[in-house]
Amino acid sequence: MMPSTQKYEVKFLETVILSLLLHASLLVIIPQMQLDDIVVPEILNVEIDLTQPEPPKIIEQPKKIDPPKPEKKPEPVKEIAPIQEEVIEELPEPVVEEITEFIEPEETAPIEEVQEYIPPQPSPEVVKKVTDSYTNQLTRAIAKQKKYPKIAQMRQWQGEVLLNIEIDPQGNLVKADILEESRYKILNNEAIDMVKRASPFPHPPEELRLKNFTVLVPISFKLE
Repeated sequence: MMPSTQKYEVKFLETVILSLLLHASLLVIIPQMQLDDIVVPEILNVEIDLTQPEPPKIIEQPKKIDPPKPEKKPEPVKEIAPIQEEVIEELPEPVVEEITEFIEPEETAPIEEVQEYIPPQPSPEVVKKVTDSYTNQLTRAIAKQKKYPKIAQMRQWQGEVLLNIEIDPQGNLVKADILEESRYKILNNEAIDMVKRASPFPHPPEELRLKNFTVLVPISFKLE
């Protein structure tokens, strides 16, 4: 314990000695300082003018002057011709003459009616002769289309069918009717089918081309 207390005492003494030396040096230095080095601040007198200031002067800028525009020369005035007054001549009043005589209109010829051209009709004798010739031609054309029914052949059926055939001027079949039948229906039906297969027929002669006409064609079914 003794050594630590001695250390504290030595430090305390050193501190006291240092403080004494510091105070002593201050006492020596301060009196020697020159007070002239200290600058005393001057008092400034400031006057404030409370009068209103004059307004600023406005300097007017000179205006730009545009160069003068060239003057347009006046156009020459055209001379207007004086208007001439039209002189309207008075026309004489028309003179109307009274017609006392009555003139009868001229008679004109009556207009003839145009009649359609009707070709001359052939005589009945010529028509009959041409029809018989054309009927034979049709009979041969229809006979080429004959197909004897097999049942009729097997049973030995025979017969004859008379047909009334209507034909147009171009040789086309219009209709075919049976005027006289055979005993067997199958032969009658085959006769109609033969006519249909042979159509259209050869062109008829000129005497028969005026309108539709009919011919009688016999068809015979016979076993040889």
